[in-house]
Amino acid sequence: MENLHIESTEFTPKIVFDVKNRKFELIGISRPEDVVAFYDSLIYKVEKYIKKILTEEADYESFIFNLKFDLTYMNSASSKYILQILDHFKKLFDKGAQINVDWYYDDIDDQIFEDGEDLSDVIKIPFNLIPR
Repeated sequence: MENLHIESTEFTPKIVFDVKNRKFELIGISRPEDVVAFYDSLIYKVEKYIKKILTEEADYESFIFNLKFDLTYMNSASSKYILQILDHFKKLFDKGAQINVDWYYDDIDDQIFEDGEDLSDVIKIPFNLIPR
């Protein structure tokens, strides 16, 4: 499976999906004009990767994957897609894999902090809430 690297724009975040190093990053602003077009192929790639791991991995307890969300802004449509991404990784978490979620926020930005708390509560994966 190939890695995915997309540079950020004024409206979309930088995406790094490094399957070899088991790393996923979403960095910047997420308010794409066409959220479906932007996130659908990413969701498909994540889903395909998770299915592959679920069929090939035998020792989930030694499987570690790191997710980094360093968003300065995200609209509500983006948060729904981020939840879908997390939901796919939840399948590995439920099997005993270690899924590390680092969620960055500005000290003065209560909204991004609260979004991280809410997503962690909904998905039932603990987040590392990290001030910038």
